[in-house]
Amino acid sequence: MLRELKGGSGDALRRIYEKYRRELFTIAVTLVGDTDLAEDCLQDVFVRLAESSGRLRGVGNLKGYLASCVINRARDRLRRQVRRVGCPVEQAGCSSPMPGPVQQLADDEQAAALLNAIGRLPCQQREVFVLHAQAQFSFRDIAAIQKVSVRTAHSRYRYAVEKLRGLLQRGKER
Repeated sequence: MLRELKGGSGDALRRIYEKYRRELFTIAVTLVGDTDLAEDCLQDVFVRLAESSGRLRGVGNLKGYLASCVINRARDRLRRQVRRVGCPVEQAGCSSPMPGPVQQLADDEQAAALLNAIGRLPCQQREVFVLHAQAQFSFRDIAAIQKVSVRTAHSRYRYAVEKLRGLLQRGKER
């Protein structure tokens, strides 16, 4: 697909978009906390991909490259709109269908608490957590995206998990 994209194939761009859009959208919405902003990030990334398709060099892992682009775009957007991240659960697609409304409400509250806690993580820890826990990136790929060592990526993930546990535990005590 990448070779076809470099050759200017619009069909290749569409197939790449279809293949990666859900994972990339999940990354974007979790980082920026707003579905409209996440959609904008994703659109910007694919517009730039289309515009620069003939000049792509050294893109070995397309998914990693696109995730890196989404992260950079999300960072840019967040710098422009300095605000706390908070995304409605139903917009982020985090609720799972359950048999009863009481169970669904409990699950939605837990998901909302988790999204709120993720939004309170420092940016670098949030990125590592989202890329590893939600998008199933390896720590080696995350390290390459963040331009840090694998050990640093591991540490950021561990710190993120510890902070999330603390935040969620404090939320239960209230």
